[in-house]
Amino acid sequence: MSYQSQSQLEADPDFRSRARAAAILQATSSQDAIADAILRDEGGPINAITRLDAAGPGIADKVDNGDGTIDQAKVTDADLLSLTQANWPTVAGLYPPEASS
Repeated sequence: MSYQSQSQLEADPDFRSRARAAAILQATSSQDAIADAILRDEGGPINAITRLDAAGPGIADKVDNGDGTIDQAKVTDADLLSLTQANWPTVAGLYPPEASS
């Protein structure tokens, strides 16, 4: 895995927008403090999900073009949904109910 690719992916505006959309979609089907925070557009939880999505297993390798650039489009919507769902409990633990009220 390339930390450079992971870092570039996390900073990519298109990937960030797509990760945000996946988080919002997941929040609409969850009833917990993290969902509420995301639906209120609190940046912390969405940023945490984006960071964790970019660090997902094999994702940095998947987007690496081998020349120091990345192509965020190589991460499918299904990848993003799966990553977001897998990362949800971790992010929820970072933002307990009393912290987001």
